Order: sequence, then structure tokens, then C-alpha cells
Amino acid sequence: RPSRRSTPDSKRQPSRSCSPSPPKKSKARAEFDRPSPVKGTLWTPDADTMTSQRPYEKSNITSQVLSTPTSKPPHCQPRTSTSRSSTQVEENDPTELIKQPETRPISQDQLVAEVKGIYAGLVMVESKCIEIDNAQNSQNDPTNKLNNEQWQALIALHRTLLHEHYDFFLASQHPSASPALRRLASKYAMPARMWRHGIHSFLELLRHRLPASLEHMLMFIYLAYSMMALLYETVPAFEDTWIECLGDLGRYRIAIEDDDIRDRENWTAVSRHWYSKASDKAPTTGRLYHHLAILARPNALQQLYYYTKSLCVAIPFGSARESIITLFDPIMAPTPNQQSRLSVAEFAFVKVHAVMFSSKQMDKLQSTMDDFLRPPRQDIRLTGHG
Repeated sequence: RPSRRSTPDSKRQPSRSCSPSPPKKSKARAEFDRPSPVKGTLWTPDADTMTSQRPYEKSNITSQVLSTPTSKPPHCQPRTSTSRSSTQVEENDPTELIKQPETRPISQDQLVAEVKGIYAGLVMVESKCIEIDNAQNSQNDPTNKLNNEQWQALIALHRTLLHEHYDFFLASQHPSASPALRRLASKYAMPARMWRHGIHSFLELLRHRLPASLEHMLMFIYLAYSMMALLYETVPAFEDTWIECLGDLGRYRIAIEDDDIRDRENWTAVSRHWYSKASDKAPTTGRLYHHLAILARPNALQQLYYYTKSLCVAIPFGSARESIITLFDPIMAPTPNQQSRLSVAEFAFVKVHAVMFSSKQMDKLQSTMDDFLRPPRQDIRLTGHG
């Protein structure tokens, strides 16, 4: 029987009955194996520089000798314990996250001195703002206009006053402050003074100088709005005041926006949001509903609702009586355009309130009520929706 020749392929192919031997570890790989890292630490290339070289290489020995200092500095002296624990390794590891340093407590005397110093500087800047604003508002000469540098200086002055107020609130409302120190802001009416002298008086000056002051007014509105938003987040003790101020700043922004309808709608929504939030916190304050009524234009039904509410709450807003007349006058003597905005029922509903509030055209009260009480289906058919 002829013997079976062994081909080169048969020598290379292992027998199926034998399992393949595990791959052998490369000799070169042993020289570059990373050591097992210490628990709780991260591997870094610098930490592995020495171990990645072969121990018997001259370059490694030389580098070890050169890297060994002849004398150790005081902070590198060995610890008393002979063996270093894993906790000690983690403390000396440069890759370990450093904890937040503890803040040193401040004493009441230091806090009082800080508040006094801030208030002294605040009063100086405040008196300067009052003096300049009054002087500028009293000028009726149209030729006496402020240039760009003068407007920038006034904005910087009022910005400084806002920052002084912010520092005062942070210091007086500090968590370590005593109750007496916390009451200082309310005692001296600091939120109202900040709005009156730091924001409102200057905004009125800018408004009376429009359109020349438009760009400066926009800049200051954004500046004041960001400061009020910061106070709303960091000084919650006067949250109600900050909310209403944010709504007022939104109304100023609406008043000077004539070009971009989308911007006007966005700022209307922003201002309405803050006033609604304020009215939720103070539902008995009629002033807030009056602001919402102004933002509701030209929706006559919403205006009627908010004006009525501003007069009927526990703390009514007297100016709403004059404002609601501006809503009723066009209804009492409607133009074709005014009447087309409202359906027959809506127009009759508002007019009934106008007649009863003003006591005018009382002879038309019954007919107006009949128009409102007309069957709804007929009203829908008349307006073209049925």
C-alpha cells in the first residue's frame, strides 16, 4: 500500500482532535506591560515612564540616579509609618479631585462693618444720580442734547449704583447676618430706592429724549433687566419686588419697539409672565391687574376683566378708573373698525358694563342686554361661523 505523502499543507494544519495551543505572550510585550494601578487612582503616562523600560538598561539606571535628590525638602520627608496606605497614596496623587475649600466664617462685627462701608458708598452714588437726573429732567431746551460720551457716563453712573445695591443686599442678607442686620434693607426701603433712583428716573429721562436716546435706552433696559434677574435668583427675601420690576422693564421694552412685531410680542409675553407671577403671589393687589389690562390690548374682553378686577380686590388701584374709561369710550361711540373686532355678543357684553359704569346712554341699556342675550346660534350665523 503506498504511503501517504505529507504535503506542506498537512504539516501546517493541526489535527482536529487536538485543541489549538493558547497564544504565547510576546517577549517584547513583557517590557511594555503596564503595572496594576493602585485602587482609586488613574493611570498616567508620566507615572509609567520608569516601569516601561527594562530594569537592566543603563539609561534607566542613570535616570534613576539623576532623578534621586541628594537632600529631601521638608515637605518630602518620609512619614512616621513605614508602610504607605492606599489613603496616603490617594492624597498625594496629582490626578485626585480636590475638594472645595472650606470658607472661613465671618463674624458679626465684620459683617456690620462691611454693610456700613457699602451703604456709605451707595448713598454717595445715589445722591449723584438724583442730582443729575433732576437737572436733566428740568431742562426744556430742545437744543441742549447729550452726546454719546455723556450718555455713556450716565449709564456707567447708574450701573455703579445698581452694583452698590447688589453688594448691599448680598451683605445684609448673608446667611450669617443677624435678624437686625437683615431688617436694614426693609427699614431703609432699599428695593424701592433702587428702582426709583437707579432705574426708573433714568428710564424716564431716556424716554423723554427719544428717538435720539433709543440705543442708550435699549442698552440700559437690558442692563437693568439682567441685574433684576440676578437679584431674583440670589436675594429671595424681596422676590415680589423683583418680579414686578422685571414686568415693568418688559413694558418699557414694549413701548419703544415699533419696528419688529415679533420682538414686541415676545416682550409682551415676558412682561405678562412676570405680572401674572406677581399677581399669583399678591392676589389682593389691584395694581398688578391694571398692568395686565394694559398688556391685554387690543383684546377688549381681557381688558375689561383685568380693569374690573383691579377695582374690586381688597387693595384697589384707583388709576384703573381712568384707564377703564379709555376702554369704554370707543365702545360707547364705536367706529366700524372697532365694532368689527368683536362679535355681537362680545360687543354687547362690554357695552353693558360701559353703560352701567358711566351711567351714560341708560336708554340703550335694555336693547344692549337683549343683544347680549340673543340666542347663540343666531349670533354665530351673523358672524359667518355657522
